Amino acid sequence: MITLVTLGFLGLFGRVYQLQTNAPPRIKALVGSQKSQVKFLGRPGNLEDRKGRLLATSRAAIQLYVDPGLIEDPSTFAEHVASDLGYDSAFIDQRVGANSERRYVLLDRRLDDTRAAKISQISLKGLGTDAHLARDYPQGALGGQIVGFRNIDGHGIEGVEKAFDSELAGKAGSMTFFRDARHHALWIENGQYTPPTDGKSVRLSIDLTIQAFAENELIQACKQYEAQSGEMVAMDPATGEILAIANYPQVDPNDFGITKPEKRRNRAITDTYEPGSTFKPFIWSMATQGRFASPGEYLNCTSSGVYVTSAGRRLHDAHPAGTVTWDEVLVKSSNIGMAIVGQRMGADKLYDAVRAFGFGTPTGTGLPGEITGKVRPSKYWTSYSITSVPMGQEVSVTAMQICRGFAAFANGGYLVSPTIRLRDLSNPDDLPKFRRLLNPQIAAHTREVLRRVVTEGTGRKADSPMYDIFGKTGTAQIAGPHGGYITNAFVASFICGAPLDDPRIVVACVIHHPNREKGHFGGTVAAPAARRLIEQSLVYMGIPPHPPEDSEGTGQMVSETSTHD
Repeated sequence: MITLVTLGFLGLFGRVYQLQTNAPPRIKALVGSQKSQVKFLGRPGNLEDRKGRLLATSRAAIQLYVDPGLIEDPSTFAEHVASDLGYDSAFIDQRVGANSERRYVLLDRRLDDTRAAKISQISLKGLGTDAHLARDYPQGALGGQIVGFRNIDGHGIEGVEKAFDSELAGKAGSMTFFRDARHHALWIENGQYTPPTDGKSVRLSIDLTIQAFAENELIQACKQYEAQSGEMVAMDPATGEILAIANYPQVDPNDFGITKPEKRRNRAITDTYEPGSTFKPFIWSMATQGRFASPGEYLNCTSSGVYVTSAGRRLHDAHPAGTVTWDEVLVKSSNIGMAIVGQRMGADKLYDAVRAFGFGTPTGTGLPGEITGKVRPSKYWTSYSITSVPMGQEVSVTAMQICRGFAAFANGGYLVSPTIRLRDLSNPDDLPKFRRLLNPQIAAHTREVLRRVVTEGTGRKADSPMYDIFGKTGTAQIAGPHGGYITNAFVASFICGAPLDDPRIVVACVIHHPNREKGHFGGTVAAPAARRLIEQSLVYMGIPPHPPEDSEGTGQMVSETSTHD
């Protein structure tokens, strides 16, 4: 007996040795088929606002699937699932029927709590669940276009989810193991398990409270004037940090996958428009600095409000300005006055002024999809261009570009690089990057003249009883696809900052296609919304309002007339 058992074991060991060292091809194939690999996704990092409030996070979720090969009664399966879990039976039938050859058919990627609790009580062959990482956007539609979206595979595909994907995305891990014929794990070999690595969290410069103010004001203005779309940008002029980017219509990142692409885009960096009169301060300041005109100089803008250029072009002012100072040209938003000085500057100097403010180039926010706008080289300008460009025609800009340029008047004359990421001011490599654009005296004087635009000129509906706001209105026609302008189609805009003596915030409000019967001037449509955003934001930031004045002419006493550009 002992001899027989010993010989048996020796034969068994010999067979094992043969299989290990020189197994037949059929056996080798079977061994390979018993080896499986499972991947583990690293948890993506959180997206937070400047104060650490969550914009996006990841959590474990349960998804529901079907294995059609295990269904015992296909004719009643869908009814059972629909009855027990509250799904549409037609949907279940369609999903299973269209994928009957597959062994894994997804029914619901994220079970809600009620269904997740019920699933454990259901015993239905073919129905199963497994866990996965799901991306949550707890703020809903607030800041939706900024945040963007991560797809089913965990990759950022829009917004800051895409911009910072390399940091947010975790590193996948894996496990290789041997299994039996029933797919049960048998053992894991040494060195065949690599744990996943979680992604890093990213803190944005956005302040959710200011973002909510901006979105509420933009939505209210767009609905009141039945506008097609709009955007509003708020920025810290000292650091270039973007405090808010509001878009209308809104989009909820939780529904990104079923939202149309044209609704998802961040219009503040993707949509361009002719800025109209909001462009005048940029040319005005550079002309003043270049001594093509001086603040106290008088210009004859004609008592008739009509001016014929040297090229034979007839220009009009909405209201005849007569003879006014160079300061009053900006206060009254005189097209004629800007054209006169534009001719003095000439094409090359005008082009240099436009480019100096960064128009025609991306602002460098780090957001995906940002476009350059349009500034044609001066060699392609026509005889009309030197009078069109000072009025904000023949160029196209984004709301982000116009807000960035305007910040130079608020920060002492520097062109700052905007950022959507919160700066670490203790890190020398992360300090704001500035380029001197205007000397401090010109920047301060431009700001004072823009204050007069609000108190005396076209921006009086932006005059606040709380803060000294300075700004410029714009009402521009919308260019047609084949040249010229679309009849009765306008962009109403307002750019502004406050407080006058120590600006802490600049705002650009741009509203596209308002209903002309409701109102279409920038001073009527956009200025009040921008004023309210500044008031709310500065109070929230702890900037004390100035004492109330016992005089007329505040923002609460504005006449409905004389609010055009």
